[in-house]
Amino acid sequence: MTKLKNIAVALATLVIFTNITNAQTQKASYTVNAQEPLKVKYLGDDDKYLLFEVTLISQQEAKPLFVISDKKEGEFFSSPLTTGLKPRTFKIEKRGEDQVLNFKLVIGKTTFVKTFAVNTTTVERTVVAERDITKL
Repeated sequence: MTKLKNIAVALATLVIFTNITNAQTQKASYTVNAQEPLKVKYLGDDDKYLLFEVTLISQQEAKPLFVISDKKEGEFFSSPLTTGLKPRTFKIEKRGEDQVLNFKLVIGKTTFVKTFAVNTTTVERTVVAERDITKL
């Protein structure tokens, strides 16, 4: 009977150590999120103008194209920009109620868009909402 118990304990120990060994040999996979290349920050308003700070960060060799457009007025700024430089401040004129501004960055075949909706219906303050859109 003790021989049977010893065999059972030896088998149980073998199974436990096999599971521990297999668990230790599995490779772990890690993902790192890349830094977003377009950062747009609403700084506030200055009487008749909206102030935005734009930072472009990209490690790709392709020359990025930066575009600012208004939903009603269309595109009013377009320029190939260099990345990694200090942030640029843009002063954009307020255009009535429900103004929608799109800040678009095109790098190769990838497009990044930040949209700001401006609501000027209240006199005391200007409300700006931000959305991120990335097209691949």
